[in-house]
Amino acid sequence: EVATAGELGSPETPLVSSKLFEDENMEDFTDLAEHGIVDVVGDDKGGRKIIVVSACKLPASKDFDNQRFLRYLMATLDQYVDMDYSLVYFHHGLTSKNKPPLSWLWGLYKVVDRRYKKNLKTCFIV
Repeated sequence: EVATAGELGSPETPLVSSKLFEDENMEDFTDLAEHGIVDVVGDDKGGRKIIVVSACKLPASKDFDNQRFLRYLMATLDQYVDMDYSLVYFHHGLTSKNKPPLSWLWGLYKVVDRRYKKNLKTCFIV
């Protein structure tokens, strides 16, 4: 299943088009921010920002726009990716209605630009 996520054009692979990010500063993510899915909770002992992604706060899959969430996540990370940071992803508390496939999560990691990965010093999946 995870191997499929990396194949170009597989249904599990998040598609990212450069057009998606042309107007990223103009898009309003207030509705996504209100869910509290992504939160910056402070600094670790090394002085790195800790960014928490709580999947249990994701809306129901049928109402969820994966591409828009990806833009929101990247817009949030843009504030921190130029310095070292840590990411904590909580996969706990999901229901069948809001559970993203693990292959989508792996595909998400594979499609994000190097800029978002180079200063990611620790990534915990809980």
